[in-house]
This record gives sequence, structure tokens and C-alpha cells, in this order.
Amino acid sequence: MTFRTYQHWINGAEQAPASQAYIERVSPAHGGLLAKFASGNEHDVDAAVAQAKALHTSGAWQSVPGSERAKLLTRLADLMERDADRLAVIEAEEVGKPIAYAKGEVLWSAELTRFAASLAWQIKGEAYTHLGDDKLGLVTREARGVVGLIVPWNFPLVCLFQKLPYALAAGCPVVIKPSELTSGSALEIARLAAEAGFPAGLINVVTGRGAVVGERLTRHPDVSMISFTGSTRVGKQIAATAAADLTRVALELGGKAANVVFADADLEAALDGVLFGVILNQGEECVAGTRLLIEASVADEFVSKLVARANKVVVGLPLDEKTQIGALIHAQHLESVLSYIDIGKQQGARLVCGGERLTDGELGEGYFVGPTIFTEVQPHHRIFREEIFGPVLTVTTFTTVEQAISLANDTDYGLGNGLWTKDVDKALQVSQKLQSGTVFVNTYLETAPQLPFGGFKQSGYGRENGVDGLHEFLEVKSTFIKLGARSPLLPNTLG
Repeated sequence: MTFRTYQHWINGAEQAPASQAYIERVSPAHGGLLAKFASGNEHDVDAAVAQAKALHTSGAWQSVPGSERAKLLTRLADLMERDADRLAVIEAEEVGKPIAYAKGEVLWSAELTRFAASLAWQIKGEAYTHLGDDKLGLVTREARGVVGLIVPWNFPLVCLFQKLPYALAAGCPVVIKPSELTSGSALEIARLAAEAGFPAGLINVVTGRGAVVGERLTRHPDVSMISFTGSTRVGKQIAATAAADLTRVALELGGKAANVVFADADLEAALDGVLFGVILNQGEECVAGTRLLIEASVADEFVSKLVARANKVVVGLPLDEKTQIGALIHAQHLESVLSYIDIGKQQGARLVCGGERLTDGELGEGYFVGPTIFTEVQPHHRIFREEIFGPVLTVTTFTTVEQAISLANDTDYGLGNGLWTKDVDKALQVSQKLQSGTVFVNTYLETAPQLPFGGFKQSGYGRENGVDGLHEFLEVKSTFIKLGARSPLLPNTLG
């Protein structure tokens, strides 16, 4: 482990915080000091926004052809792949996640960047030529302006790269506010972007706490849009703050996804998908499959096998290649997860796996919880309804397709759901009735850059990835052109 010290990144260079204060990041896995980040304030945000606005006003990035933006984005992806091992270590150490998954997230972020580069080639307009011989209509798309990107701690790179390359492809300069717990990867990306040849002022990073940096960024009069990923509670605050100036907001918020397993599914595949869906990133994931809805006729055997598999999951230090679950983000979150486990037991759910903090051996100094499974969970139980953000799975049975759909939709959230069946009619008909922005069929947490990502209900609004992810950062303009002589509409009062 190498201790790292970071400043802000503003106008293509490091900049010390105006307050001269720093935030120390302690390892969630073993308690050692990992990094020190600049603690930003309003002056730092104002400086970063000023640089981004100046670049936008000058047209220095907007006027760059899409093909050139694409080349720079592709170069950034190349550099990320070159430095994937180092970026993965930073991600694993700061978040507490397994290094094997962190490496995959770096490569996926590079893949999203390559896809966004392809979109930069094809930002489209439309011409309406059949309005009449003397009329022409144009619909064009222009960069929104300065965009604030507020990124959470659970997937610092992936959540950033579901925003950043699309904003750049669209022609927008950005100010990034990463979590104060996991700021390292965003700052490393800013350096790589400078190496790739992006202009100074296009990508700025101000680190610090949300109540200071995020608040100022959201209220700043020169910020045209905020793209936020995080909790529903904070997302509502950001939307309310931004509403004062009608600042555009895109929100990717919480979730309470269900994996719906029918008796006719490939149950071996479903066992793997259900378990993976709840342990990935220690369950600290907005689209984690934390509710298992299982057809009653196969429930007992399925859950028995699931518990056996869960007991074999390797909980360990983040940099151990064998680790499958790492450490939770910090002590307060550990206590929150453990409190939900207590609530589940108090409300009558049956704990059949895990449920305790793990402290043996090398885990003693960290915040570790293994796979935890409750059966006999009812829809009114809090562990069924509320986002726990840990490796906690609830099991609820159903007997009919209609009941399965009702249970899956019985939540305030609507980010994702999984569906397991060999019946193609059932797969299509049920997926159409699930109220979520994504439905995974016979797999879980598997997607493609072309597919947009976002939520229904209190999981937010706006979309990331896909062509929709590009359009979030573009304003639509209509231009009506009169051709030839114009006939007057008012009487001639001059003669």
C-alpha cells in the first residue's frame, strides 16, 4: 500500500485547497491510512466552474469536430487500459471491494468511453424540407454548458464513466465532485485526460464533502446541469436545490431490486445469478438483487442450495485475488447494515445464513459482513422494503405469476429487476409488467453500453449509457428559415 496525497484538479493542473485543509481516507479493510484529499469549499468550486465556463464560452471544445472528440476519448480509454492495474488498486483500497472486480470495473469504464466516442461521430440534427417551397425547418442539438458530475463512493469509476464520456462527447466541460471517501480514481482520470490531450479546463475535479462542495455546485448560477448518482434522500435535496434556478438535473438513485425465480428456470444458473447479484460490491449497489422472489414449489431446495453456496463465498482483504466480498465502506455503514439484520429478526424473518460482523484473523480491523439470507420475509417487513446497501438477501415465496409481479412491484423504487424462466412468453410478458428501468432475463447485472440505464419511481429520472446517455447533455434547438420573399402580415401603414 502506497500513501497518496491529492490536490484539486482545476484548469489542467493540481491546485491546493483554498482552506488548506485535507480529508484523510482510512482503509475500510484494515484501518491504515490510504490517502489524503483536498477539502474543498465554495472558493474552489467557483474557481473550477469559472474555468469550465470560460472554455465553454470560448467554444474551444464545442467547435471541435465530433471525430476529434472521439479520438481523444479513445486515447483516454487506451490510457485507462494501460493503467488498469494501478487504477484497480486505488479503487479496491478506497472502496474496500475485491481487486478482481475492481479491475473489471476499470475495463468496463474504458468500454463505456469507447462507446461514447462512437456517439461523438454521430450527433444528429434533422432537416424538415416538406414544409412548403419557401420554408425550411432545422432541429439541432447543442452542448448544455457546464455540467456538475456528483459521483458516489460505491462505484467511483463506473458511476463517473456513465456520465463523463457522454458529457465530453456532447461538448460539455465538467466539474466532478467525487465522494470524499473515494476521490483517488477521479483525480487519476483527470491526469490521464491531460495526457490524452484534452484541453485544460474541460475536466475539473473538486474534492470535499457534499454539504459544501456538492451544495455549491448545485446552486452555482453558471452550472447548467447536475448529474447525480447516490441515495434517493440526497437526490431529492439536489432536485429541490436545483429547482430554484431551474438547473437541469439527472438523478440515478436507490433501488430495491428483485430476482424473480420461476420453477421452470435453469435453477443452477439462477443460483449463481441470485448470489452474485447480492454479494457484488458487498451489496453496496443501487441495483443489487436484494429480494429473492421464488416460486413456492422449488423454494426449499433452492434456498438450501443457495445457503450452501453462500457459506463458501470468500470474505477477505480487497487486494487478495481470491476475495469475493470485501469490506463495507466505513464503521457507520457497518452499524447500519447490522441494525437492519437485527430489525429483520425482530420483525419475525428467519435468519438462515450469516448475519454477523466477521472479525477473525486478518478481518479483525475492518468492516466485514458475509452473505446474509433471511427467509419467511413478508412485504411489510422493513428488510423487504428499505434499501440496506449490504450483502443481505430476503426470500419471499409466490404461487402465481400475478403474485410474483405484484411482489416485485411492491416497492417505492424501480431501478432494476431480474427474471428467471425458460418460458419465452412468460419472460416477455412478465418483463413488460415489471416497473423498473432495467430487467435482466436469465442473468443478472449483465448489460451492454448500448442499453440506457436509469430508474422508475423513486429510483430517479434521466438515463445514462446508450444514445439516451448522450442526449442528457444536449439541448434541442429548432430553427425555422423563411426562403425567398416574405409576405407581410400587417397592413401597409406607410403609404
